[in-house]
Amino acid sequence: MKLLSKYNRVNVIATIIVLLLSAIFYYFFIKAALIHQLDKNLKVEEREITDFIKENKQLPEPTNYKDEQEEFIPSGNQKINRRFSSIDIFNKEHKENVSYRQLEFPVLVAGNQYKILIRKSQVETEDLIKLILKITLGMVLILLVTLFLINRFFLNKLWKPFNTTLQQIKQFNLSGRNNINLEQSKITEFTELNHAVSIMTNRVSQDYDEIKNFTENASHEIQTPLAIIKSKLELLSQSENLKEEQMNTIQSVYEATNRLSKLNQSLILLTKIDNQQFRESEEVNISILINKHLSNYEELIAAKLITIKKNIEDNVKMNMNETLAEILIANLITNAIKHNIDKGIIEITLTNNRLCISNTGIPLECDPSELFERFKKDKVSSESLGLGLSIVKKICERYGYRINYNYSDLLHTTSINFWL
Repeated sequence: MKLLSKYNRVNVIATIIVLLLSAIFYYFFIKAALIHQLDKNLKVEEREITDFIKENKQLPEPTNYKDEQEEFIPSGNQKINRRFSSIDIFNKEHKENVSYRQLEFPVLVAGNQYKILIRKSQVETEDLIKLILKITLGMVLILLVTLFLINRFFLNKLWKPFNTTLQQIKQFNLSGRNNINLEQSKITEFTELNHAVSIMTNRVSQDYDEIKNFTENASHEIQTPLAIIKSKLELLSQSENLKEEQMNTIQSVYEATNRLSKLNQSLILLTKIDNQQFRESEEVNISILINKHLSNYEELIAAKLITIKKNIEDNVKMNMNETLAEILIANLITNAIKHNIDKGIIEITLTNNRLCISNTGIPLECDPSELFERFKKDKVSSESLGLGLSIVKKICERYGYRINYNYSDLLHTTSINFWL
């Protein structure tokens, strides 16, 4: 969920809760205020009745109107407490209960005690309260709509510099060298964010250049002495006065040097892929590429008496870097040959959506999920560098392909889904 949507949701919910609680409180407050006003009016009526009794020594004529009623009831020696109350009286004419506010108090007239009941209708009060409540709810609704519109348009405009910065960060590409054009903002936080992003991207670009230069220098500087060592070892091995033990030692050093050279090349390749140095893309015919590499490895395949089963569609093309496509196919095929058994089988299936290469072989001793990690390899294949499938996975990640490994029916199967 976007921050703006989250803020709007929290803001609207909080506003609704506060306004509803305020409306409830306001309702009871207005109701209490209006009832208090009715009680004051009843006290005025009480004062008029008591003044009339003092002056005339008798009870006044009771009134009996729709909105005001008076009732005088002889009470004898019954104790009567002065009190206010709200009651409902059934109206025969309208056949409904009508709410009244009532004041009850005692008076003495010529030595006789009476209970005086004065009532005033609460209908107008309740109507006024309902009207106030409707107005309040209407104002709440208008306020919510106003808040929604403000959040919808004003806050969107307010967050525009942030969204622009975020979009620029998403589009930033080290290898592409596209500069980030950050929008100026009068808001301090966004200005500080843009400043931090500018510093970060400049620093990352500098680090990228240093890593790229190191990769290129390492590729040249390390491979040159390794090539010299291999050349000297070849010359040394041609000497006539070498003993068998010395020859074995030279051969071991040569193999270790050759292994170190391959390791260096593989690590440099992984670094270049990580740094996106293979940016050029074109349509690569995967069908032709597979057949070409199978032809290149004919002697190795024949030496192990491996049977090739092909189900390759013609003109399966992928938009990718040609060098990386070559490395991807070469690594998969050499992996299937290297880890195969004598008189084994290699099955290759290629469609527009999927490449699947299966080979017979000894069951793995390691966890299959670790095969695509760097320097992870099966124990039985100790001569492997453990980088071939790691390079394959890195290339697949570069183009968004999904790679999977499976072992079933004595077949090791590596599959690549080109379209997710």
